[in-house]
Amino acid sequence: MESLENDEVNREFANDLALRRFAWIFGAILLVALGFPHVLFAATISSFLSFAAGILATIALFSREPVLAGHLTRWDVAAALYAASMFAGFFVDIEAVRLFIMEQQALAN
Repeated sequence: MESLENDEVNREFANDLALRRFAWIFGAILLVALGFPHVLFAATISSFLSFAAGILATIALFSREPVLAGHLTRWDVAAALYAASMFAGFFVDIEAVRLFIMEQQALAN
């Protein structure tokens, strides 16, 4: 009986850790994206979230975390970050980004 309770506590701790990891990474990326021009906000979030997902998946791979576990793992956080990056990608206005880049190039010349 005590083993089941310890197992449940460990699972809750792992889930809490994974959710906090997601929140910190997502929050840090939002803070960084706020430093970029408004036109690039969605593109910045999308790009940085996908980079973070790749890095976290690589860490999960090297630390040999199981993909299928009874609790949330780095794999789950990486998948959530990647899903969030895909969602943010829907809001990227490619034409506005292209015009912004052309504007910046014209100002540089």
